[in-house]
Amino acid sequence: MLTRIFAALSLALAALAPSIAAPAKAPAPLTLDSYYGDWQGTATAMSETDEDFPTSKRDIALALNKSDLGGFILSWSTLQRQKGNPEAPLEVMKSTTVEFVPALKLNTWKAKADVDAYSGGILYWARLDGSGFVISSFTINADGKPEFQTYRRRVAGNNMRLEFSNVTDGKFVRTVKGSLKKLAGR
Repeated sequence: MLTRIFAALSLALAALAPSIAAPAKAPAPLTLDSYYGDWQGTATAMSETDEDFPTSKRDIALALNKSDLGGFILSWSTLQRQKGNPEAPLEVMKSTTVEFVPALKLNTWKAKADVDAYSGGILYWARLDGSGFVISSFTINADGKPEFQTYRRRVAGNNMRLEFSNVTDGKFVRTVKGSLKKLAGR
């Protein structure tokens, strides 16, 4: 009887041995490769504080290129339609370009420029993780209130999803969700 139990146990262990002995396959390293290039799309902004424009449409664009310093240059533009008459809103173009250099930890970067948040300068940092490519910024507004913005981007093939949030003095001011397509040739 004991012989049969040991034999059955030996067979079970032998069947499990390859799965026990085989090391787990390491996940592919995260890279920005799929994010590089030029992207264009549209987004919907939802405001928590603007009664005239609780929802507005935006045209959005992004360019991400490698830099000579081991980081990247990120440029993004937004054609906003959230001022003036809600029936015929003014179009306002906002554009930002920031060069990022590697930070201390893997897949983290900081803005190359040194700025003072107390003097209205914007602190930028970036990370690449399982939730996507995330750019964050922090500033202290003229009225002394802190403002924190987060741009979360996820790529699948030639499509990019954007989720943006703006929190000022602990309150959500605006969220934006949009989609971009990678332009040909990049």
